[in-house]
Amino acid sequence: MKARFISLAVVVLIIAGLIGYALASGLSMLYWLVLGSPLIALLLLAIWYGIWGWGDLRRRLQVSASLVLLLFLIIAGIGFLTRYEGSTSGASLPKLVWKWSEKDTTQGPANTTVNPAVDPQTIEADAAAAETNFLGPNRDGMWPSADFSLDWATDPPVELWRRPVGAGWSSFAVAKGRAITLEQIGDDEQVTCLDLLTGKEIWKQTDAGVNFVKSKEGAPGATMGGEGPRSTPTVFGDKVYVTGSTGIAKCLDFDSGKLIWSRNVITDYQGTIPKWGKSNAPLVLAEEKLVIFTGGETAGVNTIALDLETGEPKWTSTGQGASYSSPRLLTLLGIRQIVTVNQHDANGLDPATGKELWRFEWKGGLPKVGQPLPVSENRILLTASYGVGSPLIELKKNGAAWSVTQVWRSTRMKTKFSSAAILGEHVYGLDEGMLAAIDLETGNKVWKREKYGFGQHLLVGDHLIVQTEAGDLVLGTPTPQEFIEKARIKALSSMTWNVPSLAGRFLLVRNDREAICFLLPKKE
Repeated sequence: MKARFISLAVVVLIIAGLIGYALASGLSMLYWLVLGSPLIALLLLAIWYGIWGWGDLRRRLQVSASLVLLLFLIIAGIGFLTRYEGSTSGASLPKLVWKWSEKDTTQGPANTTVNPAVDPQTIEADAAAAETNFLGPNRDGMWPSADFSLDWATDPPVELWRRPVGAGWSSFAVAKGRAITLEQIGDDEQVTCLDLLTGKEIWKQTDAGVNFVKSKEGAPGATMGGEGPRSTPTVFGDKVYVTGSTGIAKCLDFDSGKLIWSRNVITDYQGTIPKWGKSNAPLVLAEEKLVIFTGGETAGVNTIALDLETGEPKWTSTGQGASYSSPRLLTLLGIRQIVTVNQHDANGLDPATGKELWRFEWKGGLPKVGQPLPVSENRILLTASYGVGSPLIELKKNGAAWSVTQVWRSTRMKTKFSSAAILGEHVYGLDEGMLAAIDLETGNKVWKREKYGFGQHLLVGDHLIVQTEAGDLVLGTPTPQEFIEKARIKALSSMTWNVPSLAGRFLLVRNDREAICFLLPKKE
């Protein structure tokens, strides 16, 4: 009798321990464990009853077998009656719908709507001067100051236009009064150029039959992130550089969208498409007249330099596989270099030749998305989720030889889809969907509070613009003590993973259904 109740207590403790571990770890992927805990509990109880339950052995085995059969019927019923349509959020919990229900193809507004209260002629000069590429001029989502008023409570942004867009997690590049993004239209991947003031389409360029999800059909988890392209175009001069979700790299004419050249940075180098698609924004090196792309997720060619004008290969760098982060051009210890976050490491490359200067081993097979952030002339902060830890690394140079060491590694800044931001002596970011702060000197947790989901954010001066996963825009001030929310705008209305695009007084947001352009208030 005593053994029976002790064993039952052990089963209960195992179930409670699994749920507690999943919740305490702060890793959203373990929420699957919480979701499956009733089924795990049923299985454990079936095993327990068969060994220690009441009645004779035959009776216990019958009850145990009945519980296992019930478990099987529940799982089979779920599989038979429902279909998987990706994730419900960045927590990766499955979106299950009845098999007989129609696929949700809602695209936001039926047509482009333009605010009639704003005269486009009064802001034409602002639009002509506005420009941005992925995460701003430095690819880090940080601006030292604002070109607009941050008093949104009394002078809120004005919605200029709203329009439907195709699926995808691309953002906007802005230049010369235009906004350019990538979207999935049916089975075609499309680059779309819009008028910044009205949202009206100027041109489009299509890759027919390119559909990331279909290209990965049968690959476990490939549909988790949904359909559509993931990367953001890069505008440079009179050209647009693009990376498609399946590795199609191309150069388009800015004025017309005409294709100038195209290559595939996956198949041309015997690589494989990343599990969740290519999301790396092209990096233009004006001095070297090169554009940098990243390769496949398997070991081989990691980084590719192509001629800006012709697309001809100039150099490649090999490694253990590319990640979902975008390369940056940094100057560290006085040396210009391309810094890339890869699947299992981070490294610095000579821009002219692709020669590796240094490498930091950073193991972990799951995605690394965050941008590398320089902290000083020889220190870089790297951030990621999935339990790999976010390290602060330090570079040293002795003659031609480089060395790299880890200063600290923290699990308190788990940036799953986003990048962190540095302000003063603290690092701010979305730690598994909750806004958090850590100490830059030690990596220790300072606070973790507001739950904004797996969205994105931009740091403008001493203010954060947070794009929540649910679609709201939040403006506030992060401090070492707390985050002070100052204004909130109901913007998008469904799951939003896309990075906002800030260009002068224009703020563009989008998800896989709709896009909005806001005119930010004038700076006094």
